[in-house]
Amino acid sequence: MYQITISVNDDRADWLYSVDEVIKNKLQNCFAVSALNTSGKRVYCSFGCEAQSRTQMLSAIKDGLVEMFGVVGKFDFIKHNLVLGLPQTNYELLLHTLVAFDRENEHKLLNRVIQVKDNMTLDGIFNFKLGELKERWLEICNLTRNNGVYLYDDETYNELLRFLISAVNPKINKLTVKEYNGRYNLSGAFKNSVLDIDVIDSAELMYYLIDLAPLELVIDGGITNNELCKRLVGIFDAKTKNSAINKTKK
Repeated sequence: MYQITISVNDDRADWLYSVDEVIKNKLQNCFAVSALNTSGKRVYCSFGCEAQSRTQMLSAIKDGLVEMFGVVGKFDFIKHNLVLGLPQTNYELLLHTLVAFDRENEHKLLNRVIQVKDNMTLDGIFNFKLGELKERWLEICNLTRNNGVYLYDDETYNELLRFLISAVNPKINKLTVKEYNGRYNLSGAFKNSVLDIDVIDSAELMYYLIDLAPLELVIDGGITNNELCKRLVGIFDAKTKNSAINKTKK
């Protein structure tokens, strides 16, 4: 039996919690198990598998941690270092977009830096091994803050988010959004399966779109929220279903 344990201070316990289920799902492929527990001011996660599955388990854990540092860790860092007087919705949307920006290159760097081993500490890695990444993130914060005055204009704000998302590798080529009963549905072909997601409000819809960064966004029917509609067009160059069909025919 091969076993390792990683830990984090309890003030950053959400880092572990955020990837616990993701890692558990990956561990199923190598018949590994995991368990969370708290002792004092630290949260521990132990992983175990048969010796022959060691490489697979370490790879699964590493994938989860790379995603965690690249998303949750980056979000926390930027939120701490970028204080703006924007409306809360706009501020949260900007944070999510900045997290998605340049994620592929950052994940490559994280893959080089993170080496999974027994008794590793996530806060130790963040504090002492991510210096190059944190310099990049701080530069992003400073650049955004220095140009913060432009973010109070909706058109300029949308243009900035459009620019940032253009630097994100798309996870899907085409998405269709449809409003129904005050909710929204996102659908499209995703790798070898069909993506079909129901979201409860415009904020959640925007978060999904930022993460997926579709090459093409089609609105099926109308969007009653005018501000949301302007954002879909201004940030993702969304087209109505009829105009998208006509464009395809041409």
